[in-house]
Amino acid sequence: MARGVGRLMSSSHTHSLTANRQGRATSTVVEQQFLEEMRRRWERVRGLVRRTVGYQNDAFGLRANADERESFDFPTDRGKIRGFVRWLRQALRDEVLEPMPSEDVRDGKHWTAAYIRSAVVRGVNQSTGLLLQQGASVENIPDGEIVTRPIFSKTLEKAYTRTYEDLKSIAEDDADDVRETLTEGLAKGWNPKKMARQLTGEVRDLQRTRAETLARSETIEAHSDATLRNYERAGVDVVGHGEWQATPDFSCPFCRRLSGTELTLEEMRNGAVEWRGKVYRLKPPAHPNGTCVVLPSVGGSPPTSPLAERVPGTVLSGA
Repeated sequence: MARGVGRLMSSSHTHSLTANRQGRATSTVVEQQFLEEMRRRWERVRGLVRRTVGYQNDAFGLRANADERESFDFPTDRGKIRGFVRWLRQALRDEVLEPMPSEDVRDGKHWTAAYIRSAVVRGVNQSTGLLLQQGASVENIPDGEIVTRPIFSKTLEKAYTRTYEDLKSIAEDDADDVRETLTEGLAKGWNPKKMARQLTGEVRDLQRTRAETLARSETIEAHSDATLRNYERAGVDVVGHGEWQATPDFSCPFCRRLSGTELTLEEMRNGAVEWRGKVYRLKPPAHPNGTCVVLPSVGGSPPTSPLAERVPGTVLSGA
C-alpha cells in the first residue's frame, strides 16, 4: 500500500461505480440552509433601504415640497449618491458580513463557518460511503472528530477564509452598483416609493447573482475539497483517480459531457478547460452554482491518455 489507511479488498470492483446512490452531493441540505440564512440577512438590508429611502424617512428629500433636511440631503446629486453608497456599504457590513479579525475567521467563529463545517463533514461521510461501496476498507471517522483531523482542519481554515473574503468583497465593493440607478432616479425626479422600489431591486439582484452564488459554490467547494482529501487519506491504491458524475436533473451541457471522465486527483484539483467560450474547472463546482459530485474508482489504474483527449474543450491547466 502506497500510503493512507485504505486498502483494496477485491479487484473485481475496478471501475464498477457508475452512479452515486445519493444523487447530487450531500451538501445539498447545507446549501439550502446557507441560502436561507443569506437571504434573511439580505432581506434585512432591503428593509432598511425601503424605510430609509421610501416615504417613511425620504432620505433623499424626494417628496414634493420637502422642507426637512434628510440623511442624504447633500447640496448636489453627486453628494447624495456618495452618501447613500457609504450608508449601503455599512448596512451590508453590519447585516450581512459582520466583520471580525482574520484569526477568528480562520478559527471558524464567523457565522458562515457552520455551513462550511457541515459541508466538509458531509463530504467526508459521503466519500467514505462511496469507498466502502466499492470494496475499500477505510476508517469511518466520527463526525465530531472530522474537523479536528489535520488533513481536514487545513481544508476548513482555507474554506473559512475564502468564504469570508468573498462575502466581504460583495459587502464592500458591490454597493457601487447602485450608482447608475441612483443617478437615473435623481435626474428623473422619481418619488420616494419608486426610488425605494428600484434600489431594493438592485440589492435583490446583488443578493441573487453574487451572495447566493457564493453560498452555493462555497458549500460544494468545501464538500469537494473534503472528498478529495478523504480519497487521498484512503491511499492511492484505493483511489487511483476520480470519476465525475453529473446529476441529470441539474447538470449543464459541459458537466454532462464530462460525466464519467476519468481524472487523476491532481487533474481534478488543478485542471481547467475552455469550452464554447467559457472557462470550467475540473473539480466541482466546475462553474458557479455547479451541482456535481466526485466519485472514486477503486482499484483502477490512473488514466494514461493526455488530459486533452479526455475532456471537452481546450485544456488551460492541469495537463
